[in-house]
Amino acid sequence: MPPPADGEPVTIEGRLTMPPTDKPVPLVVLTHGCGGIGSGEIGWVSFLERNGVATLLVDSFAGRGIKSLCSGDETMNVASVVVDVYRAARAVADHPFVDDDRIAVMGLSFGGRAALWSALTRFQDLYDGEEFAAHVAFYPSTCFIQLEEETDVTGGPIRIFHGTADDWTPIDQCRDYVSRLVTAGVDASILEYEDARHGFDDSSIQTSELAVDVLSPRNCSFVEVDSRIVDVATGRPAGIRSPCVRLGAHIGYDEAARDRARADLLSLFEQVFDR
Repeated sequence: MPPPADGEPVTIEGRLTMPPTDKPVPLVVLTHGCGGIGSGEIGWVSFLERNGVATLLVDSFAGRGIKSLCSGDETMNVASVVVDVYRAARAVADHPFVDDDRIAVMGLSFGGRAALWSALTRFQDLYDGEEFAAHVAFYPSTCFIQLEEETDVTGGPIRIFHGTADDWTPIDQCRDYVSRLVTAGVDASILEYEDARHGFDDSSIQTSELAVDVLSPRNCSFVEVDSRIVDVATGRPAGIRSPCVRLGAHIGYDEAARDRARADLLSLFEQVFDR
């Protein structure tokens, strides 16, 4: 994709949460979903704090005057969120209780796109970006987009956490994406949670429900051609108004899947942080 034109500078905020410590600890830069910071993100902050990991929860919306991107009423360039996570990592790298060699990035849904794309060498070069110890994405809204040079990545392992019953960002799209990465020799894998829906880790969603006003790319296949994103089905420029985009998707909490994902995430962090 071509670099976006320079816009007005903005100041964004992040919430740094530290576990009790007297020495540098690993940190996760956490980037939120299309609805902004909610109970799902805050739940991960609390969980990681209890397990000795600091977080910097980045708010990419408030400083830009954005409330939500879920319905398509508001938009922003996702490159801005990639830059946000790079700058967030840099902002805390000199903190006396942050180990700058053990900083990972993690994103939920919309934020999962930035968590994955921040691994790309082209974006690191273009935006003076950081290399992260791991790239973690929960049910990311990006696997339907095949970028040029998508397998040219640096940094730690790429891991996607995904429910098999997700009809907002279907798991098959991410299976295909991970397959392409693995074929190219990238350390990438997808952790699957049977019958879990989008938002399975968010305990505030007590039962499965239909989010009627959200846009879903579940029928989409977009590809980057000559630095432009194209809808494969139409050959036209891709976007939220592409015919493949559908309205409505299910969300739902799954305690068993959430608990397994927590254990899987800690196992990953034990590996990459070597704690």
